[in-house]
Amino acid sequence: MTRGRRGASESRFRAPDGRAVSDVVGYVLVFALVTATITSVFAVGMGGLEDRRDAERIENVERAFDVLDDNLRDVARHGDPSRATEVRLSGGELSLSSTTNVTIEQVKNGTRVGNHTTRTVHAVTYTRGETTVGYDAGARFRTDGDTTLFRSTPGFVSTEGEPNRTVIPLLRTRPGDGPTAAEGDGTVQISASAGVLRRFEYPEAGADPDAVRIRVESPRADAWERYLDEADGFTVDESATTDGEVVAEIDRDEVVYVRVTVVDVSYRR
Repeated sequence: MTRGRRGASESRFRAPDGRAVSDVVGYVLVFALVTATITSVFAVGMGGLEDRRDAERIENVERAFDVLDDNLRDVARHGDPSRATEVRLSGGELSLSSTTNVTIEQVKNGTRVGNHTTRTVHAVTYTRGETTVGYDAGARFRTDGDTTLFRSTPGFVSTEGEPNRTVIPLLRTRPGDGPTAAEGDGTVQISASAGVLRRFEYPEAGADPDAVRIRVESPRADAWERYLDEADGFTVDESATTDGEVVAEIDRDEVVYVRVTVVDVSYRR
């Protein structure tokens, strides 16, 4: 009888069935797989949402600069005393630190003769990450990395006739009496006020130049070169063009009108 009770006790405490172990291992593997899948989807999805949100922020800024373009042209063409444009910063920075120098010169035998006009333009720029949206001497642009494209052009006009004429309207933005930089979040107002208006005409009497040229020194010289190369009435001088500066001859140069409109720009919250 004692032996029988011992046998019953031993059978009661035998090792668990192997199938139970398999069930536990399977549960752990399934749980790990589900967790890894959810984590991956979450990481990829959040990254995609963040990229889309950044793209929308830049698109909103581009739309604001489209309005700025129209407002500045109204100041230049219609004599509006001032205009204001709102831009949402969204972690970016507005600045007037990027400069472009535009020169209209008369040349004879490769040497500058007579008077010339040089104006420094402080481009209105918004930068976030590797993207910059801006307005430079009448041209609205966007820079991604090292590539700049003009979204609108400065509007130089060259016409055949008696005489052949070229009109160069130059919208010169410069720092006004307020802040010249703004960063962080919130909405900033770009305030633009009309300044002085100057007119020049070339070639000058007595100068007798061989050619009238435009010279643009800018961080966006490549974009300016493409514009002048494609614009009617201009021929890019490859021998004079260097990194950061483009030189082009004005083909229809019997009369060249240069109209410089100064606009004072400040950033106000």
